[in-house]
This record gives sequence, structure tokens and C-alpha cells, in this order.
Amino acid sequence: MARIDPDFSRMSAGARLGVLALCLGAGAALGFLGTLGHQSLPPVGVAIGLITVGLYLAGLRAWGGVRGPATAGAVGVGIVVGAMATVTDGSVLVPGNPIGYVWLLGVAMIALVVLGWPSVQRAPRLAAASMVPGGAAAPASERFTEEKDSAQP
Repeated sequence: MARIDPDFSRMSAGARLGVLALCLGAGAALGFLGTLGHQSLPPVGVAIGLITVGLYLAGLRAWGGVRGPATAGAVGVGIVVGAMATVTDGSVLVPGNPIGYVWLLGVAMIALVVLGWPSVQRAPRLAAASMVPGGAAAPASERFTEEKDSAQP
């Protein structure tokens, strides 16, 4: 069984495409549910929807370490929210009231902030003693074989 590396930048091209497709689909589902629920209990419905979108995109950005998964999620949310805001057969799912505008503009602003936030540079880590061959935490059998090898002429 192949081991999948959770670091997005070290995944194979096929795995990256799969992750981007999943992020796009999950973002679309989140946009659909948020659009249906944002008018349900004003202003709590729109607040819950925007918080959910923000946490989803920020989580993707933090997990991936790059902007790709968060961008795919934001595109999924944005396409569905934008498509559902248009008039279809006289039915409007995002009416032109303050809550509707907060939902439309809030999704866009959250996506811009999450995607535009600068990347955090991580300090390099030193290898643990257990990772160094013959280190202090190496098993006794490994240390013994090293000592035996050095004792032989």
C-alpha cells in the first residue's frame, strides 16, 4: 500500500490533482449549504456561514503550506455562491438585502484575506538524537555492533 505524504508540495502530480478536486468539490458543497442557510436565522445564519467558510479556507491554507488547496476551495465556494446569486426562473436564493450582500461580499473578502496572507517561514529543525546513527537514544544492539566492529582488527 502506497503511503501518501500529507505535505501537499511533496505529493505526486496525480495526488495533488485529486486533492485539488476534493477541495474544489468540498468548497462547492460549503457554498451551496451556506447560500441555502444564510437567510435562515438573520443574522446568525450568515455569521455561521461566513465563519465556516473562513475556517475551511484557513484550514486548507494551513494544512497545505501552499495556496493551491485554499485557492481550489475558494474557487468552489465562489462559483457556487455567485451562480446561486443570479436570478433563475424568478427565484432568488441570495436576495438584494443587507444579509445577502454581507454573504456575497463576506465570502469574497474572506477568500482574499486567506489567500493574500503572507506565508509563515518556519525555522529549520535540528535532527533528534534518536535519528543520529549511534546517538544516545540508539538501541543497545546497534551501539554494541558498532563497538564490536571497531574492536576487531
